Amino acid sequence: MAGGFLLSFAAKDNWALQMLAYGLISAGALSLQGVSRWYMRASVAADVKMVFSLVLGPAVIPVGLLRIALYYIGLVPLLLTGCMLLLGVKEQMQKIEHSTLPEWALLAVWSAGYILVLVSAPGWLNDYLFNTVWTLANSLISIGGVALIVEMFRAQRIYLQTEEQ
Repeated sequence: MAGGFLLSFAAKDNWALQMLAYGLISAGALSLQGVSRWYMRASVAADVKMVFSLVLGPAVIPVGLLRIALYYIGLVPLLLTGCMLLLGVKEQMQKIEHSTLPEWALLAVWSAGYILVLVSAPGWLNDYLFNTVWTLANSLISIGGVALIVEMFRAQRIYLQTEEQ
């Protein structure tokens, strides 16, 4: 899963690599469905995001209002994928009695970034507020994305350690 998020983060403008990234996230989450039910839900959300990416692919839907609307609607499954993965990690950490504070903090940062984008998308903010919100949203999404990658690697390491014992 972390590899999928890393690929998604590194290849933001490459449609084919985005499809591969969401496939990796979905497959990784599905492989951990026995650990937490949240992973199975994250896999479904990643599949839905992959469908939106496919529909918004090159030469499928022409530039226009429908494409813009589908782009913003497609952010919802991405938001849900990250949230569900973090809830899966939180549940995993609770089972082995580790602190879940990092997962809750990351959940707040990840969610806030995408929620700000979705709230500001309709265009009802004035220019100054719009620029401020978009700057904050981009910062939160970047921080949340990097932190989510690190958290997924950490969770995988802890999962492998507990499986060995």
